[in-house]
Amino acid sequence: MKVYFNANNKATREALMDCGVKNVMVAHKYAYASIDKYRDNFDSLFVVAGVNGNKEKYREWLIKNKSKYDYATQFDIFYDMEATIKCLKEERDMGIDWTIPVLQQNYLQHISRLKPKRDDYVCLGEIKGKIEMEDQIRKLPPLKYHGLAKGNFIKRNRMFESIDTSAWISAAVSKKTEIWMNNSTISMYFGNKGKGMVSQLQYYLEKYKDNMEKIGITKQQVLDNDYTALLKLPFAVLFMPMCKSFNIYDANFK
Repeated sequence: MKVYFNANNKATREALMDCGVKNVMVAHKYAYASIDKYRDNFDSLFVVAGVNGNKEKYREWLIKNKSKYDYATQFDIFYDMEATIKCLKEERDMGIDWTIPVLQQNYLQHISRLKPKRDDYVCLGEIKGKIEMEDQIRKLPPLKYHGLAKGNFIKRNRMFESIDTSAWISAAVSKKTEIWMNNSTISMYFGNKGKGMVSQLQYYLEKYKDNMEKIGITKQQVLDNDYTALLKLPFAVLFMPMCKSFNIYDANFK
């Protein structure tokens, strides 16, 4: 399974490069003027329209830059199956036959309308209610699925062909990350939130010091809450060891 890590500016793009990430997802508004910088530095590039995107500009850009990305989603409308189906038909009528359909609102009803073939790639969008979403995922027919913003489903790597996640920026932005331990995760906080967890943090920084050296950060930088170090840290303590545990490391890291 491929994990696509979301990038939305120069800092995140460069951090992903430093961490040896192979697969990146980027919204149209960020890829619009800098697609070459993504294409030149990552193995696989997945483009999405993004929240509040411009339908016409997105489609024009997809046609013009078709050779510069590997996958692109259709223009879709959050929580609106009918509008999303209409958007897909418009794209097909325009000759844009390579965009990946996105299921919205009700996966099972939506997919029954699309009638995909077994090897088709389909994206799972938004359903209101976590329980309902998970129930519908279990009932989906066998196809190739990409989980849009479904990073929590990485453990179900046999269900998904690919998944994307922005959770890797949480340590720098929210002062919190998950740490991989014994095939599960524990939460770790930084800054004022993590004052009582310093000794525990030091233990994990020592445990994953080889990963930290690989991505170019030090224990002291993390303890000092250095922004760049915290931006990269989740790769050392979560994504790298987790991908190794699931035997998907080589598909996601150089």
